[in-house]
Amino acid sequence: MSSPQDESAETSPSTPLHRPNRTLWQRLGGEGLALSIIIHLLLVIIAVIWVVSTVTDLSGKKDPNTFATGAGGGSGGPKAKEYKTKLQPKNVKALTKTSSRITSKNANASVAISSVPTMANPLATAGAVGGGSSKGFGGGSGGGIGAGKGTGVGGGRNFVSLFGMKGSTSVGTGGLIGTFYDLKQSSERKPTAMMDGKTGIAPYRGAVRDFLESGWSPGKLQKFYKAPDTLISGQLFITGRSANDAPKAFEVEKQVKPSRWVIHYRCYVEVPSSLPFRFVGSGDDFLIVRWNRKIALDDGYETYFAGKDGNYKDFDVKVAEQYKVDRKPGSLHRLKAGPWIQVTKGTKIPVEVLIGETPGGVFDCYLAIEVAKSGTKINGQYEGEGKLKLFRCSTEPVPAEITKDKRGLNIDMQANGWIFKVTKDANTAIR
Repeated sequence: MSSPQDESAETSPSTPLHRPNRTLWQRLGGEGLALSIIIHLLLVIIAVIWVVSTVTDLSGKKDPNTFATGAGGGSGGPKAKEYKTKLQPKNVKALTKTSSRITSKNANASVAISSVPTMANPLATAGAVGGGSSKGFGGGSGGGIGAGKGTGVGGGRNFVSLFGMKGSTSVGTGGLIGTFYDLKQSSERKPTAMMDGKTGIAPYRGAVRDFLESGWSPGKLQKFYKAPDTLISGQLFITGRSANDAPKAFEVEKQVKPSRWVIHYRCYVEVPSSLPFRFVGSGDDFLIVRWNRKIALDDGYETYFAGKDGNYKDFDVKVAEQYKVDRKPGSLHRLKAGPWIQVTKGTKIPVEVLIGETPGGVFDCYLAIEVAKSGTKINGQYEGEGKLKLFRCSTEPVPAEITKDKRGLNIDMQANGWIFKVTKDANTAIR
């Protein structure tokens, strides 16, 4: 225990305080210098990051006036190249006034070009100004607007065939979706029994009948060669032409010889009126219409259901009415009518059409409707208007080639009020 004297000595104010030893770095103010260096380094790093990101952003932006060139709107076109070319502004009104239809003067031409899009639509104008060769809003590597697959065929072959065109299948803007099959080849491109020019016709007809009697099941045709792309058509009015035009339209003319092929068209439509109507048409070599899973027309050089006597078993009626038509020399110069159909307006119905060419040579196909004057039967029969209407399932303009080539028929090509608009995705299975 310490004495009071010791305690007094320890706490005396006169006792000098001990000064802690400081390093040279501390005496020079090193702590403050280090903190300042760290802060400046952080500011420099932030500035570098901001500058790099800004430069990268600017280099990635494209001149809004540049445009891309390409062939059509499909995946078949070559990769587009971008050119830093300034577009010269154009007067939209002037374009509207000078627009015109591009048509073929050759009645037997295999190609029909649709009319130039109206410049009243700003989107169509943009497509016309910056467009490549795609029709409408082609995308992919084509020069239209957007990123989807447009109506361009690719490779510069942007045309509208009477067999259909590539394009959107959206509800209201689609049509009959056509799938092309070559029955002379298997899906692996190996020859089938139909390949033989002399004996191949009989097995071809057998394969067609097998498909029809299966309930039009696409699975029956999957074993044969199928064109990679489908086509969409708002109507089927194909005037006389080479049977090779069908493979050409589907871009498989190098793989398919022009004989023993079929095209299966299908879609869902909305009935435009409650008045009775009937299909009228014919095909070389055949045309068959399946309406709501019932055979509603079967005519051509070959028939599979109705026969030459026009016996439609699905409707329990025989039909004999015909319309004269100016077809190629040696052809059937008439179209046949099918049974009358009456469905409530607005009803959604599946419709399918099968056309085909057997020996090769020349092909044609005509599909129209006749509307009854009223919903009342006279002597057990409806009385027709006496004038045909083109069977249409799209509001898209009718190709100019067929509006000028009616083959002598008294036919209404616009069919206003009687367009069977597509109401469901046309890829929906119809069984």
